[in-house]
Amino acid sequence: MSFLSCKKHFTPLQRRTTQLLGTAAILAVITNFSDRHLVNPLVDVFPWLARLYGYTKPQSALLVLLLAVLSAIPVLLAVWAVGRYLKAEQDEFIRAVAVEALRWAFAITMLGDAIIGALMQSYAAPFPLALVNADMFLITLLISFRLGLRSYR
Repeated sequence: MSFLSCKKHFTPLQRRTTQLLGTAAILAVITNFSDRHLVNPLVDVFPWLARLYGYTKPQSALLVLLLAVLSAIPVLLAVWAVGRYLKAEQDEFIRAVAVEALRWAFAITMLGDAIIGALMQSYAAPFPLALVNADMFLITLLISFRLGLRSYR
């Protein structure tokens, strides 16, 4: 069963939280491409992106700091959305399944970070770790939440 067809089984709180997490994922992608001066490891991996949107290296340390702070907004939104959900969820069973799904998502994301970090050290090449982290965490969270609910049926 796909996640899109499970929409009718979600409570309004779960639908709203899913919307907020989706917004956080989209914001993570947008902030990575929001400014031509943003330090963007995707440009190193895919050089044609530099020509596509006129990428130039950042000139000011203050600009780099400002853009780094702006890129933290999607992460803060995701943390706020999950905290809001856990606080508002009335069903203790669903809350326990959500916490277990968060633990699995965190563990798999850290495992992926370790593997990607070792590969970056071995090949001395950058990798778009922030995008992979957000995607890996959100996908693992959704899959583990659905599997957690399914295992108790």
